[in-house]
Amino acid sequence: MEGPDEAAAEEAAQPGGPADEQAAALVARLATAPPEERQELLGDLVLHRARAILDGQELDEDSNFLQNNMSSLAAVRLSKTLTDDTGLEVPLVAIVEHPTPTLLGKYLAEAYAAETG
Repeated sequence: MEGPDEAAAEEAAQPGGPADEQAAALVARLATAPPEERQELLGDLVLHRARAILDGQELDEDSNFLQNNMSSLAAVRLSKTLTDDTGLEVPLVAIVEHPTPTLLGKYLAEAYAAETG
């Protein structure tokens, strides 16, 4: 039997559910945001998602994922979640090479700029 948090997360992840609406809203904001704001939006997204995956562990913008016990499975979940949220390919190696929300947000902003050119 699922707990209330698991059920809510599963419901939010359903196609057309709140997660899809949030992702669509984010993509719309990214399209109109200047580069600095894009980096901030994506950094905030990374921080929010990493906290959720690490069960609310205290993280800030400069917290290192690996030093905060992010397992390889959690890194895969973060990669997939960010890919789903942004539509950008977020390879697992990006999380290792850009191990903080700020650095990964910058990487995603650069990837977004390159993709949308």
